[in-house]
Amino acid sequence: MSSTSMTQDRRNRGERGFVLITMAIASVAIILVLGLAVDIGRIFITKNETQAYCDAAALAATLKLDGTTTGITKAQTAVAASTNSWNFSTVRIVAPAVTFSTSVAGPWVSSPSPATGYIFTRVIATAPQQLYFMPIIVPQFTQNVASAATAGQIAITSFPRGLAPYTAVSTNTVGPSFGLTIGDSYDIQWPQFNATRAGCAPATPDKCFNSPPCTGDSSASRTAVVTNWGASNSGYWGGNSNSIIEQEILDVIQLQAVEIGTNIFPILTNGTKASEAGYLDQRASQDINTSDNTVAGYLGSPHNGRRLLAMPIVDPVDPAQTNVIGYGLFLLLANGPGATNYYTHTTNGNDPFCALYAGSYNIGSNSPGTAGTTGASRVKLVQ
Repeated sequence: MSSTSMTQDRRNRGERGFVLITMAIASVAIILVLGLAVDIGRIFITKNETQAYCDAAALAATLKLDGTTTGITKAQTAVAASTNSWNFSTVRIVAPAVTFSTSVAGPWVSSPSPATGYIFTRVIATAPQQLYFMPIIVPQFTQNVASAATAGQIAITSFPRGLAPYTAVSTNTVGPSFGLTIGDSYDIQWPQFNATRAGCAPATPDKCFNSPPCTGDSSASRTAVVTNWGASNSGYWGGNSNSIIEQEILDVIQLQAVEIGTNIFPILTNGTKASEAGYLDQRASQDINTSDNTVAGYLGSPHNGRRLLAMPIVDPVDPAQTNVIGYGLFLLLANGPGATNYYTHTTNGNDPFCALYAGSYNIGSNSPGTAGTTGASRVKLVQ
């Protein structure tokens, strides 16, 4: 073999060796990059999983807040009961941090007492994601992945649907309770008006009804009804047909949007509607608690919320103007256990329909809320 051929052969073997070394280094680098991508990808997946958990847990907890320490306990239980998990739904979230606040800016407290005004819940969850390839570069075998969510009861001013076809009356325009007292009995349909009764006058409004109004309504409210509604209205708004009334009560359909400041007078309908008594009893019978006739007793026992009705609170300011000033949640009375016929059994066309004021309406909850000046709130994520 010539010297030229031998030199070329050595050069070729050298080049092949260099290529093999380069390929080996490149292969290791590619495997390492792929491995890092796997670890980072799993971290992102875990982040999404824990974030979903925090979002759901914060919403569930905030639905339970009602301004009491019992509501705080229920909120904490709702977080603990969340079924969301991580690691492809194989590992439960362990020891999430749950705190509460009156403001989205804090301060945050784990067990506030008293709980008045606490309307925000923050949930923080941490998951220890195992690393498989990163330890080749750094001596770290797990990465704690943390997520957080904050939900609150946010006051709302309008309803396109979801309200019952009744009203409660108050001349006190200051929310969220508008002068109503939790546990007291209020007219959601007023008794039959009779202007010819002896002594009937705005100064003596009780003399103007064929049956006594419910005990909770103030003298100012009774005078406003006598002066501005008279025989024309008893507090009902919406449709007139029985089939529509039934749907409005049982399915809470709503024919027209209602918002704070609305003059609801044009859609108030005339007279008392005795047929509604059966629909109220039908709705109340769908609750699992038809025995407790106090707000505290009802809320403190198992219930599903079917006896609770949300409705506008209104102020009849003159014979053509009845303003919506807010909203409230009211507990229907019942004579269970089991199926109830309280309204059909105890009332007739002359009588009022009474219900107990339970507090602010928190949409989606089977208990009252605690937020806002309007008497109604919606739970939503704020952070």
